[in-house]
Amino acid sequence: MLLEPMPHGPVKPPTPLAHRSDRLDFLRQKIGCIENSALPARKIRFGDNCRLDRALHGLGRGVLHEIAPASAGDGPAASGFALALCARFKAEAAPGRSAIIWIVEDFAGREGGAPYGPGLALYGLDPACFILVRTASARDSLWTMEEALKCRAAAAVVGEIWTLEKLYGLPVSRRLALAAQAGGAGALLLAAGMAGGAGRLSSCAHTRFEISAARSGGAPRGSPLSGLPLPARQELPQPGLAAWSIRILKARAIGPANGADPIAILWDHDEGCFRDAFPLRFSADASDRPDHPAHARAGSRGISREIKEGINFRQSA
Repeated sequence: MLLEPMPHGPVKPPTPLAHRSDRLDFLRQKIGCIENSALPARKIRFGDNCRLDRALHGLGRGVLHEIAPASAGDGPAASGFALALCARFKAEAAPGRSAIIWIVEDFAGREGGAPYGPGLALYGLDPACFILVRTASARDSLWTMEEALKCRAAAAVVGEIWTLEKLYGLPVSRRLALAAQAGGAGALLLAAGMAGGAGRLSSCAHTRFEISAARSGGAPRGSPLSGLPLPARQELPQPGLAAWSIRILKARAIGPANGADPIAILWDHDEGCFRDAFPLRFSADASDRPDHPAHARAGSRGISREIKEGINFRQSA
């Protein structure tokens, strides 16, 4: 039996786990910088001076984005956010890119339903350009999404998958990212069955969003209720502007993101873009307020006689 000779000199102790973790983080950042530098600078804006634009500097086109609900009840909100992103991708797409390809795993379709035609029109999407694909399994959904991303006529491709966690990882996400980069469409992976578990995903996605439903801001101006005063619209039990609370769990364009600060936004149906949501309701529209009396509009010289008399009374007392 032959034995290997012992090395001369003192034996180095094993590298601590903390140092290994730091090295891995350093390598991940280096790899991310290399991949990001190879990506074309093609981005769309969320809206006009929207907080998401200030945080992410736009949303990359031709890259992979992940969307997951924060809880089981936030699934429809996550789907609505993906639909709004499709509208933004189509609005800023090149001529000839008008198709929205939505791929739904059967189980996800049974849980969340199918897209609704009038709802698509409210988001500014033509139902005639909306292609809905039903698949039997998550494996079929991922394969279909990869092939659809190669289509030059697609503005955005969405994969709504329920049983994603067992199949999805770095190799699969890398294939989707390369297909999105080659085709140029927006790639949106909607992890419908991973409510509250988006942090467990390990992928090369460009961004990852966790979506929660937020309180609506009133009826859209295009609805029959839009002619009512704002306080009356807010008290009516009816759907209003779509609103979300969004946590950015991953953003390779800006470095590490921990999603600590949720961003509240809503969808402007008239302009077809995202806007910052106000934390409080408006008291009333400016047009609903009574006109100011002439002495109030005149400034300090037009102080009412009642106020003057009150001041004189206090001074004389």
